[in-house]
Amino acid sequence: MNKKVLGLLGTGHAFTDINQGALPIILTFLQPVLMLSQLQVGMVMLSFNLSSSVIQPAFGIFSDRFKAAWLIPAGCFLAGLGMSLTGYAAGYHILMIAALLSGLGVAAYHPEGSKYARFASGPQKATGMSIYSVGGNFGFAAGPVLAALFFELAGLKGTAGFFVLNGIMALLLLLFMSGIISAETAGQIPARANTGGQPSGEQRRPISFNVAVSVFLLVTVVVMRSWVHFGLVTFLPQYYVLHLHHSNTYAASLVTLFLFSGALGTLIGGPAADRWGLKNVIVTSMALMIPLLYFFLHSQGVWTIVVVALAGFSLISTFAVTVVLGQELLPNNIGLAAGLTMGFGIGMGGVGATLLGWVADTWGLPSIFLVMMFFPVTGLLLSLFLPGRKKLEAAKNQ
Repeated sequence: MNKKVLGLLGTGHAFTDINQGALPIILTFLQPVLMLSQLQVGMVMLSFNLSSSVIQPAFGIFSDRFKAAWLIPAGCFLAGLGMSLTGYAAGYHILMIAALLSGLGVAAYHPEGSKYARFASGPQKATGMSIYSVGGNFGFAAGPVLAALFFELAGLKGTAGFFVLNGIMALLLLLFMSGIISAETAGQIPARANTGGQPSGEQRRPISFNVAVSVFLLVTVVVMRSWVHFGLVTFLPQYYVLHLHHSNTYAASLVTLFLFSGALGTLIGGPAADRWGLKNVIVTSMALMIPLLYFFLHSQGVWTIVVVALAGFSLISTFAVTVVLGQELLPNNIGLAAGLTMGFGIGMGGVGATLLGWVADTWGLPSIFLVMMFFPVTGLLLSLFLPGRKKLEAAKNQ
């Protein structure tokens, strides 16, 4: 395992995903200024997620066909540039364009970054991917705090801070690009033969029907997880500020707690999956989310903090796990697998945010969390049909 490369990619992942975590808080500040409805808030999130995640399979296919490591620093830079422009938006449509631009940068970084993270992971695929993924979790978690800090320092124009942060990180990634690329060629993966760019021993063959079904089930489980994830990070601030009349700082702190707990969950989820199996960790996560969402609406004070922390830990613990399971199912298309599980599946959370925005406009903010309970139930039922360790090993030996 090349921990230096994983650490660098994970840090770049963090700076890229800071922008994802910042957007919901930025929208909270912009909503009264631009007079946005809850549906429009959801639409901006959808705009961002369409460009940042839903399009990722296309970048993944590109990553599988061509050497495109340059997308790693370029994506990091573009993500910060777009987010820095949100504070300067004069209207709803300009805001959506800025979100789209930032999202494209996020989409460019992830498939290529996760591909080289897999190369650097050695045999401990889930553990290595958890190191890479936790960077994104920390970045997502730091985003709300940084957005609130920049707002306190310079108002809406403080979003320019994201341009500075991502510009510096992109330069560092560019300077150390040779080290990242070396993970593919310096003994981290088997020697390559004439296999279309794939490791020797992983000859290309058509994707079987059973594998296609398993990938579909996995992506759908990720979508259900994402609807809960983006529903919470988007509307938890709205719920506490607009419905319960807490401060923006308190709301941002809860979102940050949720996301930092998820980062801890990611670090534990990867090794747990290497030991007990990818499927088992996913099933456990979905099962735990059902009671936690129920208790969220019925908790107060310190219990709210406990429930939010446990929800973040449980839900986000499977981020690296689902990516690795997708790559195990599609070993000859690891960029596409990352694009589907880390990109498309997660990006569909924007669709869930839009749906929940409509629910909030129609029945009120508390109704969001009741509707949200159906998502982990669906995810749990579908995850029971995912292939376990024995089936994955049998498929490799065929």
